[in-house]
Amino acid sequence: MQDLREPLIHTSAVPLRQRGLTLVEFMVAIALGLILVAGMATLIASQSNTRAVIDTSGAMIENGRYALSVLESDLQLAGYWGDVSTLPTAPATLPDPCDTSLAGLQAAIPVHVQGYSGLATLPAVSPNLASCLPGWVAGTDILVVRHLDTTEVATSATVTGGYVYMQTGLDAAGTALSYVVSALNATGVPGTGTFNLRKKDGSPASLRKYLTNIYYIRNLAADGTTALPSLWVSALSGDGTATVMTQTAIAENIENLQVDYAVDTDGDGAPNGAPVDGTALIPVETVANKSAWPNVMGVTVSLLARTARTVSGYTDSKSYQLGATATATPAANDGYQRHVFAQTVRLVNPSSRRM
Repeated sequence: MQDLREPLIHTSAVPLRQRGLTLVEFMVAIALGLILVAGMATLIASQSNTRAVIDTSGAMIENGRYALSVLESDLQLAGYWGDVSTLPTAPATLPDPCDTSLAGLQAAIPVHVQGYSGLATLPAVSPNLASCLPGWVAGTDILVVRHLDTTEVATSATVTGGYVYMQTGLDAAGTALSYVVSALNATGVPGTGTFNLRKKDGSPASLRKYLTNIYYIRNLAADGTTALPSLWVSALSGDGTATVMTQTAIAENIENLQVDYAVDTDGDGAPNGAPVDGTALIPVETVANKSAWPNVMGVTVSLLARTARTVSGYTDSKSYQLGATATATPAANDGYQRHVFAQTVRLVNPSSRRM
């Protein structure tokens, strides 16, 4: 008989615990981890590249639309000359857009828009375009827009010397509507000496700044040092003592500008026939005793914009048609994405004077 005082002995097996990994298991784990990391890195890189392409394309669209809106807004004011309803006779020769003389600016009033197409080089005489369009890109169009600023300036206000102003109002007798074009040779108050026209109530008529804006493509960024195709404007301004043309960048990565013109051939204020380019309008044509350019009642502007940087793997086989008269631009296939922006603008001011 067993002695109850003796301890009971249990023989159940005690499970063994894992105390580490073998080298093979460790290497397999590392390999699986690297595969997962590589997959995640590839996914992140792909998303980053996609995002970069979207941002680049978005910037191109923003630049193109902004440049087009600037041109559209200015063209809508073309031919605005304040209270003047009857313009002087069109000049016998085409005005020089770079001419800053008062006589030249006054003669150019009937020519609300003007353009040049298909030039290989800029002429240095008649007109001297080379003097105010530095860095112009050969083969791209040049568009000139003339009008008055819509902001009125009192004759008692201080204005910067060199800026050209136009005053429209009644003459001293108060019987005829006239205009005066002049500028101060130093910053000061215009006064009523030269600007002596009056309103109906007898008070001095207000002044408006005379604007000439020449749009062109230049291979220079806004910083003034980087070679980058951009839309620029050479604008009539003053430096405090003299009238000058000042160049300002409008939008970068704009490679080409082409312009079509719609011409009124019967004097009713509406364009007739197919659009033409600037080359067809340079000769003086007689239509109702007016030269060809004052008969332009509509303008179609076409811009070719590109992305700020190349897109990896992008292939471009398209050609780009800028307007109805220009030759299609073949794809450069240099990694840049491109897009054509176009807008047709009716020139309300010259058109309404004929209706």
